[in-house]
Amino acid sequence: MRDAFEKLKAHKVTIYGMSSEDVATQKKFHEKHKLPYDLLSDPKGELAKKLGLSVHMDKFISRRAMIFKDGKLIWRSKKGATADQGEQLLKQLKTLSQETTTTSK
Repeated sequence: MRDAFEKLKAHKVTIYGMSSEDVATQKKFHEKHKLPYDLLSDPKGELAKKLGLSVHMDKFISRRAMIFKDGKLIWRSKKGATADQGEQLLKQLKTLSQETTTTSK
C-alpha cells in the first residue's frame, strides 16, 4: 500500500492501516516503514469483527483492502498479499470508476 500511495491519492481515497497492536508499537512500525498513512489500533478486534475479519483471542491476522463509499463496504480484497495490495486496490478503483461513469450516462 505504501508504494502505491501516491497513485491512490489521485483517486481521492483515504488509506488506513489497522492492527491489534498498541499505539506505541504501531508508532514504531509507522516510523520504521515510513508509512504515508495513519494506523488504527484495534487491540480487542472490535472494529475488525465489524468489518468481517476473523478475530481469535482479540487478534486478527487478515490483511485486506476494503473500499467504502457513502459509509458502505462496496469491495473487499480476497487475499491480503501486501506485495501487490496497492496495485489490487488501484485496479479495483479504476473498475469502480468505469462502472460509475457507465451508469451515470
